[in-house]
Amino acid sequence: MAGVPVSSLLMVKGKNYRAVSGNCQPIAGIRKRVHFHRKQNLYNPPPFPGIGNIAEMPAQNIVPNTVATSAAHIEPCHGYAFDGDLVRLYAQIAVDAVPVANAEWAVQLWACATPFAGGELHGTKIAEVRAAVAAEAPAWLDATTTALPPAGAGEHAMVLVLASGDDGHFAAIHDYANYPHAERFVLPRLGGTVGYRIDGGSVTLEVGSVANPRPADNLSGSLALEFWALAAPYAGADAFAGSKLAGVDLGTLAGGCALDGLTFTLSCAGQPDGVWYPVLMLREWTAAGWVTRDYTAFAPSGAAAPLAAAPVAQAPAVETAPLAEAPVIEAPAAAPAVVEPAPAVKPVKARKAKAAASGPAVSVNTSTVTALAEVKGISKTVAAAIVAARPYASLDDLLRAKGVGAKLLEKLRAQLTL
Repeated sequence: MAGVPVSSLLMVKGKNYRAVSGNCQPIAGIRKRVHFHRKQNLYNPPPFPGIGNIAEMPAQNIVPNTVATSAAHIEPCHGYAFDGDLVRLYAQIAVDAVPVANAEWAVQLWACATPFAGGELHGTKIAEVRAAVAAEAPAWLDATTTALPPAGAGEHAMVLVLASGDDGHFAAIHDYANYPHAERFVLPRLGGTVGYRIDGGSVTLEVGSVANPRPADNLSGSLALEFWALAAPYAGADAFAGSKLAGVDLGTLAGGCALDGLTFTLSCAGQPDGVWYPVLMLREWTAAGWVTRDYTAFAPSGAAAPLAAAPVAQAPAVETAPLAEAPVIEAPAAAPAVVEPAPAVKPVKARKAKAAASGPAVSVNTSTVTALAEVKGISKTVAAAIVAARPYASLDDLLRAKGVGAKLLEKLRAQLTL
C-alpha cells in the first residue's frame, strides 16, 4: 500500500491539509555499528512566560548510526502522511537471520539537509513510533503521532528509519528509506530586520514582521517571541541548552496575516558568564507544547556586550542587525490591535500580507498561498487552488486549477513563472 506523492508544501497546524509520500523501492544496505553516550535531560521549561531558567529542552542527545549487521529491515511498501500537527507512519518490517532478543524498536521520520546514505544521521527527527518486531512473521506498523517539523524555511530530504535501542533511545539504525520528493513546511516566520539591544536590566527586541503564511482559514496557535542565551550555536531543533532572558506573547495570528514593525522593551534576566549565543525564537503553542517555528541566531556575545552582533546563522528572508540608539517610535493606529502586549510593550498592529503587483515573477510550483495571493488578480481562494493542483510543467497547466480561466491566465502570465 504505497502512498501517492503530492505537493511538497505542507501546512503544519491546520486540520484541512494533508500531504502523503510513499515508496515501493528496495532499501539500501547497512554499514556501520553505532557508538554513543547518553546525557540526561536536566529541565523541561514551563510554557511561556517563564524566563531566566537554565534549561535543556527535550533533545535527541544520541547521534543515530547504522549498525554493522542488520537484524531487521523495512519491506518495500512504506510511507508517511501529514495531517495538520499529526503524521501517519506506515511500514512493513521483516526480521533478518540475526536474532533480535530483547531489543526495542521504533520507526522514525527525519528531515535532513540531504538524502541519507548510511553512517551517522544528522537532521531533525520529526516523529517516532514504537514498533513490535517479531521473528515469526513480518510486522505491519500503521500509527499516527505528533509531528515536530524543523524550524525555518527551506526544503528537507525525508528519511524513514528503522532503529533499535533501549530506555526509549533508538540510535542503532538497521534500515532506512529515502523519499524522492523534498518537503517544505509552511510555518509562522520572522521577516525584515531582526535585532536586539541589552541595556542594564532590560532588552529591546526589534522584528520587522511576524507572518503566518498559511491559508486564511488556518489560525495559528498562540505565538511568542523568546530571547535565549544558549551554550552552543543553534541550528533550529527543539533541542538546546541555555537560559531564556526575555519573552513576549503575541497571541494567535490568522493565515495570510502579519504583524509589522514590532518593538518590545522587556525585563531581561541576568546574562550568563563568559561567551554565549544569543537567539531570538518565534515559538508556537501546539499539542506537543511550545515548538520553535523560526529563529534568528546572532554572533556569540558576552555579558558586557550591549549591542547585537552580526548574525552567525539566520532563517531565509530575515535580516539581522544591531538596533540603533534612536528612540522607539510606535506604529500609527491604522488598524485594530491584534494582540494586547504586556506593560512596557509597544502595541502590535496586524495587516494583510499584500505586496505590489510589480516585482519578480512568482513561482507557481514553489510559492506559498500567501505569496501567490500577493499577485494582482489572484484571490486567496484561487491561490489555494493553484497550490492544490501542483505540480505544473508549463503555465498553461494552470487552467486545471479551479478558478483559473484562459482570460485570467493571460493577465497573470507576465507575473508568474514555473
